[in-house]
Amino acid sequence: MMNPQRQKHSLCELLTLVFVILIGSSIRFHALGQDMRFHPDEALFATFARTAAVQGDWLLHGALDKPPLTLYISAAAMRLFGVTTLDDGVLTLEIHAGEFAARVPHVFASILLIACVYAIGKAVYRRQSSARYTAALLVSLSPMAIAFSATIFTDNFLLFFVTLSVWMACWKRWAWAGMWLMAGFWCKQQALLYVPIIVGICWIESNKNKQALINPIIRIIIPVFAGIIMLFLWDGLRGQATSLWDLAVANNQPGRLELIYELQTRIELWARYAGYLIGPGLITTVLGITVIGAFILAWWKQLEGNPKAFNILWIIFISVYVSVHLVAINLYDRYLLLILVPVILLSAHAIEILRVYARRIRNVQVIGWALIMGYMIVTLPTSWEAGDGKLIIGGDQGRHQGIDELGQFLDQQRLGAIIYDPWLSWELGYYIGTWSDKRRVYYPSPELMIRDAIVERDPAPRYFVVPNWENPEPWLSALSSASFSIREVYSEFSFLVYELVPN
Repeated sequence: MMNPQRQKHSLCELLTLVFVILIGSSIRFHALGQDMRFHPDEALFATFARTAAVQGDWLLHGALDKPPLTLYISAAAMRLFGVTTLDDGVLTLEIHAGEFAARVPHVFASILLIACVYAIGKAVYRRQSSARYTAALLVSLSPMAIAFSATIFTDNFLLFFVTLSVWMACWKRWAWAGMWLMAGFWCKQQALLYVPIIVGICWIESNKNKQALINPIIRIIIPVFAGIIMLFLWDGLRGQATSLWDLAVANNQPGRLELIYELQTRIELWARYAGYLIGPGLITTVLGITVIGAFILAWWKQLEGNPKAFNILWIIFISVYVSVHLVAINLYDRYLLLILVPVILLSAHAIEILRVYARRIRNVQVIGWALIMGYMIVTLPTSWEAGDGKLIIGGDQGRHQGIDELGQFLDQQRLGAIIYDPWLSWELGYYIGTWSDKRRVYYPSPELMIRDAIVERDPAPRYFVVPNWENPEPWLSALSSASFSIREVYSEFSFLVYELVPN
């Protein structure tokens, strides 16, 4: 039977964790409630998911460069919470219901991430109990995590599953670590970047004994290898001209080293994004300095119970990951999500080191609580803005507001109408509706469009769609020179539609 003191401690621990999760949950549900349209990439994923949920295409035929698990999760949510049946028995999905349904599982994954980070902190920093609470609080209020919580990027579930894998590895549940790593790989190929972390944890937990390392590695590799084989088989069953592997390479251009003059710009860009990993830029900078200072202090004072091996593992991973991306891979804000957990664990442990060293200071507990409250007061407005979609990171940030009405307008046009769409193909793929009969045509240049438009004798009406951040003049001039009459028929929000009539 648990003694009363220990029971009281466990209850306090549970209530603290619940409080931290409730804070993070409230902001994430706030993000879910925003009237935001999909980012172009999200619209592409949502279109694939809707096709599976409504039309039963679970092989996701089409140009796809991501594994299917995240799309399946969104499709299942659409089927449960959004799909309705028409009077004639046909399934359909209203576009706003689809937006909400697809986002719901991602929000819950972001909430569960808080508990996962807490569990990792508990496993790694066993003698420094407050580090786990600090880590949970940091991820709970992380503007980066919140900004992507109510989006359907594949990176959301990728982060969740690889974090689960790290948790299982820290608790020596090797087969489960491999299973969750495989699940992450089925969301996005970048899950394999976490293999060195999992192997590093195996090395640490085996007390750096090579013989003891063999069994955990095998138990991890088997599900990962099986997952890779199954994904290759799945991709083969799709029968597409270009595999998801080839398309992923083409879209991301790995191995393309950036020219030296581009490096400064890329560093500045990712530094702006990284400023939101833990809080507003100032907080992230202060915590970065704190981490460096605390680890120097820990080394100098030889503090007892300092898990140096884990910290070295996090630092090496962050350094290599950031360096490789800066010089060789496309830079997107969401790519920083994979370093979020290591950054938070390092920050939480650094704060704990300072707390342990400061025990001799009078009223240190009061000071500690004051600092926590100060962090929350300073960070909460930025976290809320992240939920509002008002930061430079996250989803669409309001750029495509009104595209739902644009899609409705186009879908109401005559049967078989032709839509020339140089810029909004992924977005209109979702927002023009589930069962649209309109024919969207993409041409990479005005010359190619005109060449085919002149030859095309179809009497169906034709429309040219323009977002206001693009310059349509070369296209309109080419159409005019080809004797097309051009008439503006729609102008709402950030979008224009021209009707084209061949003379």
